Amino acid sequence: MSQPAPCHPINLSEQFDHYYPAMYKYFRYRGADSDTANDLASTVFERALAKLGSFDPGKAAFNTWLFAIAHNLAVNHWKAQARRRILSLEDIAAQPGAYPPPDERLIHRERIESLLVALRALEDREREIVALKFAGALNNRQIASLVGLSASNVGVILYRTLQRLKTILSRTEGQARDE
Repeated sequence: MSQPAPCHPINLSEQFDHYYPAMYKYFRYRGADSDTANDLASTVFERALAKLGSFDPGKAAFNTWLFAIAHNLAVNHWKAQARRRILSLEDIAAQPGAYPPPDERLIHRERIESLLVALRALEDREREIVALKFAGALNNRQIASLVGLSASNVGVILYRTLQRLKTILSRTEGQARDE
């Protein structure tokens, strides 16, 4: 007689509401346009639903498990692409019902655009680590387990990458002021 699948006290609907925005941002940080990011984020939850029985809270936190699915999906997605897509200039952080004045939206959009351009200048591994850290809100140890590095190595890469982003963004702001 076979044993029933283990019960997980995880309400995937609640987890979807909680983690979907982070998944969307993760794929945007990785270079996906808005539509592709939505599709990929949805696919993460489809796969999570299909594999929920294999989730073991003793091995990893739910968000780490979810971002492992996202990481693998991203790797497979970009391997399948014949060429890189160009990022749209949509606002990553658009939230329905929260409409600041037009001048603030324009400034915010320009900052997002500058950040997306700067992110494109990074190597894939750097962009992956930044996406997991800031879109995924994972700690260095969780990121390390996903990308196969030590936590200290992730910290060093993250530090250097953020310094590089800061330099790129400063240069961009300086050029905008000069124009």
